[in-house]
Amino acid sequence: MNRRDFFQLFIGGAGLLTLATTLKPSQLKAEERRRSGGAAAAGPVLVDPATPAAKQVNYVHKHSDMKDKALKVERSGVKWDDQKCTNCSFYQKRDKDNKIGAMAVGGCSMPFASGKVIADAGWCMTWAKK
Repeated sequence: MNRRDFFQLFIGGAGLLTLATTLKPSQLKAEERRRSGGAAAAGPVLVDPATPAAKQVNYVHKHSDMKDKALKVERSGVKWDDQKCTNCSFYQKRDKDNKIGAMAVGGCSMPFASGKVIADAGWCMTWAKK
């Protein structure tokens, strides 16, 4: 074996080792999903109001949970009491999986939700009239 063959073999082996270590975590996740029956991926995931992105827009699951009086203002001619996620222009009604427990949920096109669902009775400061 000459020097050139050795280095090609060495670099190829290092590449395979890198690829193998990269694939291992994804294989473990696939195995975990298979064992759980795919339950983790099957249902909708509710936005957690404690996440930094949700806190940034003051998202709450229940409109009545909003404590900041400065945010309880009329927007686009709609009184505070009438502002809920269901009548927001960013809200997206779901055809299926529209409940988590007793809570009705839907989609939201705002970045803080990013593929998760929000409570129909929720509110955030990005609320906009439909």
